[in-house]
Amino acid sequence: MKLSYALLLVWMCCLAEWSDAQLPQTSIYLFDVVRTGKTWTLQHPKQIGSTKGYNNQPWFTPDGNGLYYVRSLDTPNTEIFYYHLNKKKSKRITRTKVPEYSPKWMPDMNRLSCVRVEEDKVTQHFYSYSLNGKAPGLLHPGLTSIGYYEWISMNEWVSFELPEPFYLVRHLNSQRRADTLANRVGRTFWYLRSKGVLSFVDKSDSNHWKIRVIDKSGFKNPTPAEPDNYTLLTETLPDEEDYCFMQDGSLLMAHQGILYKKRNPFKFKDSAWETLVDLKQFGITKCYRIALSPDNTRLALVVYTGEKP
Repeated sequence: MKLSYALLLVWMCCLAEWSDAQLPQTSIYLFDVVRTGKTWTLQHPKQIGSTKGYNNQPWFTPDGNGLYYVRSLDTPNTEIFYYHLNKKKSKRITRTKVPEYSPKWMPDMNRLSCVRVEEDKVTQHFYSYSLNGKAPGLLHPGLTSIGYYEWISMNEWVSFELPEPFYLVRHLNSQRRADTLANRVGRTFWYLRSKGVLSFVDKSDSNHWKIRVIDKSGFKNPTPAEPDNYTLLTETLPDEEDYCFMQDGSLLMAHQGILYKKRNPFKFKDSAWETLVDLKQFGITKCYRIALSPDNTRLALVVYTGEKP
């Protein structure tokens, strides 16, 4: 079925990550995280990538050595880059004629997975490359509308799929299964390996977005479900859907130039969002995507200008 132009525009507004339209102006700021007792401070801010244009989707490697991100050099085409934390240098990984997004290691840590937008600017494939950006491989030929994804194992993964109302789908390679877990979801979701749960943003109530969790029973017997059938973890900050977890299970979100923390909501159901760091001291008033290194010593924020992407 062919997509209408109106639907294509919806996709563009949601992901803001392909087509010949101008990409949003975004920058990645990397901070050292210093903790003294219960006090958190961010130090040594550094802008990585280019000083203008599109720099987005930071993802820290599990070995703690670096982070991947995507960057547009001088066209709407985006490429994957790797920033080495100790060397403080970026290295270009891919050199293709089509955009790549959402880079991260596959669970075996031998290849790099990503979302690749094909030349028709509509088809979005789940792809992989060698760690040096070579040997491209199509991971799931039948899937043409993937937006984001999260690995559970080499055999199991979850995708955010288009079009609206945006679906969260669990894939099981060995059985060639694809089961819808929920609809009306946000783009940010995490598999918490230590807890065996998947967290996601429930946007079914446009005025009150929530973070919910799906436990293993939801994976073993998946059925299409309304988001509110799953366990409520917390409400998000107003109109924010980007978050990450700390080592202790606490949540981080940014809103209007302030970084907030919610004490581990798995244990403390009534914990509130509390100001952790005022980012305006660094001249940051608009940011959204957020990533924390595995050892919680570095934080990456995506800063934007103009309207929120």
